[in-house]
Amino acid sequence: MTAPIRDWRYDVELPDGGWVWLPGAGETVAGWAGEVCAALQVGGAAAVALADHLRTFATRLREQAPDLGALWLPDPTAGVLATLRIDRYKLSRSLEELAGDERGAAQRGLAPPEVDLVALPAGPALRVRRVARERRASHGDLLVESVRHLVAPPGVVDADGDPTAVELLVAWTYLAEGDEFADMADSAAGLLAVTTG
Repeated sequence: MTAPIRDWRYDVELPDGGWVWLPGAGETVAGWAGEVCAALQVGGAAAVALADHLRTFATRLREQAPDLGALWLPDPTAGVLATLRIDRYKLSRSLEELAGDERGAAQRGLAPPEVDLVALPAGPALRVRRVARERRASHGDLLVESVRHLVAPPGVVDADGDPTAVELLVAWTYLAEGDEFADMADSAAGLLAVTTG
């Protein structure tokens, strides 16, 4: 048995040029949204609309306080098409046990989630693809599809010595394009790199 690895970090290379990382801790969401519009060469009324759209998504993601977050914006005229949240996750149970829980977690009236255990370069992972109903104050119920990868790099632990995974969650509302978005989520999880030392 190898010693637990406490000194580790992760990085994700996003699989498509349309991703925009959320602002860092020292940046304001409003300033960041303006910079993104300028970088995408969007001006005038279109920039005002896009900046508002970016602020809404960035604020919602930031409220979840992930390690990292990104928005997929392949065409500025279409707005944000997907979100990515990446965070550390304390593993209190095995991936197999978590998979069993996920298999029984379908919402009423929706298809059961697709649950698989997969091998990724960074380690074994639990992959869950599901459609869920989310409550939105301004829109009522909204169907959101997502793919969640819970990647468990071998031997890594948190500061308390507990086994730790990296969670990547890609979510979208364009359900008709679900397979394309799911492939993109799988690509992102495959590009997760864990370094030690």
